Amino acid sequence: MPFYGCEPDIATYNSLIDGYFKCGDVVKACLVFDDIRAGKCKPDLVTFNALFNGFCKMRRNKEVFVYMGYMWKCCLPNVITYSTWIDMFCKLGDLKMGFKVFRDMKKDGVSLNSIVFTCLIDGCCKVGDFELAFELYWEMKQTKLALNVVTYTALIDGLCKKGMLERAECLFLRMLKDKVKPNSVVYTSIIDGHFKKRNVSDALKYLAKMCVQGIKFDMALYGVIISGLSNCGRFDKASKFMENMVKSGLLPDKLLLTTMMDAHFKAGNVKAALDVYGELLARGFDPDVVVLSSLMDGLCKRGCLHEAESYFCREKANEISYTVLIDGLAKKGDFTEVNRVFREMLEAGFTPDKYVYTSWIAGLCEQGNLIEAFRLKNRMVQEGFQPDLLTYSSLIFGLANKGLMIEAKQIFQDMLKRKITPDAAVYDIMIRGYLQQNNEAAVSELLEEMRKRGFSTAACKDVDLSLQKDIPPFCPDVSALEPTGEGT
Repeated sequence: MPFYGCEPDIATYNSLIDGYFKCGDVVKACLVFDDIRAGKCKPDLVTFNALFNGFCKMRRNKEVFVYMGYMWKCCLPNVITYSTWIDMFCKLGDLKMGFKVFRDMKKDGVSLNSIVFTCLIDGCCKVGDFELAFELYWEMKQTKLALNVVTYTALIDGLCKKGMLERAECLFLRMLKDKVKPNSVVYTSIIDGHFKKRNVSDALKYLAKMCVQGIKFDMALYGVIISGLSNCGRFDKASKFMENMVKSGLLPDKLLLTTMMDAHFKAGNVKAALDVYGELLARGFDPDVVVLSSLMDGLCKRGCLHEAESYFCREKANEISYTVLIDGLAKKGDFTEVNRVFREMLEAGFTPDKYVYTSWIAGLCEQGNLIEAFRLKNRMVQEGFQPDLLTYSSLIFGLANKGLMIEAKQIFQDMLKRKITPDAAVYDIMIRGYLQQNNEAAVSELLEEMRKRGFSTAACKDVDLSLQKDIPPFCPDVSALEPTGEGT
């Protein structure tokens, strides 16, 4: 501009700052501000709002505090400034600072708007503080601020993610009553919530409402529908939605294909799962550690350990990959290989977590190698990991299977002392162990304890019958103790 005989004004500088932030160039945006300070122009509130907005979007909260100091020397913050700060703190999970700014805003007499409340509501929902979120919601109502679709989306999405569907649906009805038109995000949240609770028919009802309202399906919605149907075993419908998605010009991404592959494995359809993996490769996606870990986990859980090992890639492996492989080898009882992979994991610089130890302990107990199982349990504690329900279940099973019911009861009591709540599977192991020793008094005591804890009596029917008919004892089903792939 100086070349053409004119000097840039503050509006020009502000546009440059905004443009550089949109391109992700923080350094150049800051250099423009330095030029302003060195030149004849004075920064105005628009300048600082552009800077704060850019820093907040890039999670550069330290810079926000630095430039706050500059701002106080030139001008006072307005509602946009406060909204930007509150949004940043809420997105960083620092609600304490978010509410401090909110109180300062009120104290300074700055008019509150819907954006400020929505940012705080969204932040509260993300940390699960719905009581505070609804306090803000009612405050909005009392101050006659318009509740828009973004506010309702924050509340409904938060409730759905926490499994509070009834409350979310009540809010959905209130939203309609307030004449706020729900968008694709609201419907996607509710549909996803229903699929996660396996309420397929309810999920499809909301889908039908979307169609009636003429709301266009986007990638997020297709992902929720296809993943939800697949996880509920409705692969025929999932395939139809996949076809419709492709016809509409949207292509499945790596995450969606990985989810479908995982769902096929869980349903026992190994061939279908491998077909989806083939499709993932055919579409040009590079199988990363998430894809490979999911593939290996599925193959291991279906007994295809050799195939799972063939997909193991040291270059791409992480803690999850090693955990999946150790879990599969432990189930097979190949502890020589478990030791080798464990050493390799350590050499690769990965720290084994409690799932590695728990899988290993479960395998040893199933094989009856209790000395090694307890040695490993002690090592696990030394490494700073506390035994969980599965660890205790495995040890109790190993002891009960060898008829060591005194020791099994000691472990059971230790579990209770550590505030770990037993599930029906643990009681089943203990009861069957006592049945093998014809200890009817101990069995009756455990059955009564189960009822007190609210377990269904249906789970005890076969045990009750065995007491009545004197059915010979039999080994418990260890499948209930298998690691669930948690963390994979």
